Amino acid sequence: MRLTGRDRAFNTRPDAVDHGRVATLQYLGNYERRLPVSMERMLENALDWEHLPHVHASSFADIACIDSGRWGWRAVARAAGEGAEDQVLELLVDHERSYWATTVLTGALAGIEIHTQATAIGDREITIDVRFLSSAPLAEELARLYLAGLQQQYALLYDEDVALMVARQAALDDRARRRDAGAGRVLVGSAAAVRAAGRATVECAGGRYCVRWSGSGWVVHSAVCTHQLGPLDGALDEDGGVTCPWHGYRFDVATGANLDGRCQALAAPPALEESEGRLYLVPGAATP
Repeated sequence: MRLTGRDRAFNTRPDAVDHGRVATLQYLGNYERRLPVSMERMLENALDWEHLPHVHASSFADIACIDSGRWGWRAVARAAGEGAEDQVLELLVDHERSYWATTVLTGALAGIEIHTQATAIGDREITIDVRFLSSAPLAEELARLYLAGLQQQYALLYDEDVALMVARQAALDDRARRRDAGAGRVLVGSAAAVRAAGRATVECAGGRYCVRWSGSGWVVHSAVCTHQLGPLDGALDEDGGVTCPWHGYRFDVATGANLDGRCQALAAPPALEESEGRLYLVPGAATP
């Protein structure tokens, strides 16, 4: 997706939530939910425009960022489905209030705003109140249709986002645990079983790694994306690359190189040893 000068012109808009104007908008209804995530993960997710066409593939086909920062982001997004038109979306974050406002600036549903108030109820549990608003008056029947569609869409979006946020937190926790773990040899499994399955994922002191049988030999690579710790233990593509399901970053499993040029290469894998029909990873020793 290519940006145009018209798209970039939206950067003249203010970069802060205008709470005072909320009272001037037509209230359509809301969607409330309790989420098993920290406020840090939730705000991180709100600011993450890049995951939309990957984690929410049934809702978004593509996205191109106009501008972004701690204040939020503006982007051109294309909805999933044949013939879908582009939309310019804006998301502004008020960090102090744990509040963010999404506005559809152009395209389908232009003028609709989604304002979300998050409230922490524990270290890793929050509630969200998502309010749907319109900057232009809508007839009662149309307002009901918009509300029903938005509630259904946001229920799906949060189902998908919760899975990402919980997995992201687990990856961060695993990394912290590994810092304190011992550096001994780690059993991968039976060489015959791993060869039959095609791959196995193993946790060790140095990280999380995927051991794959290539058909002619063993390949070991980090199973953690260097962007945001997403999982890299999925199937390989025809070019021998693996793609992170969170943001679409591709890596060469043989070299660890990021094929998109968008982030760092994968961490160097440990050595793989085979002894009496079993495979072992040896942290601290590089794979030859």
